[in-house]
Amino acid sequence: MPRAPSKCLEAGCRQPAKPGKPKCEIHYVPWSVTSARNLERPKNAATLIRRARRRDRERCYVCGGPGRIVDHVTPVAEGGTWDQDNLRCICERCHEIKSRQEAARGKARRR
Repeated sequence: MPRAPSKCLEAGCRQPAKPGKPKCEIHYVPWSVTSARNLERPKNAATLIRRARRRDRERCYVCGGPGRIVDHVTPVAEGGTWDQDNLRCICERCHEIKSRQEAARGKARRR
């Protein structure tokens, strides 16, 4: 007998949770967006990410294609903040390119 979908764990939400996840589509934030490596992440990071997605209508700020990842325009490691002005949606392809460039700059700083 199939089980009924579980409810989202976000306070006050009555939507069904994503299959195998604790939250619904609106409240679920994938790990790639809220990396555990970022120790400067504020407690309300998930809220800031959802607001950025809604504002940008999940469109990549680089190429204009569909973009579900929320990225810091100026990386935190380079002085960026968690302000809404510094958070933008980006597609996986553009994010990969941008991350490589940031990693190269980080390696150059360490030398």
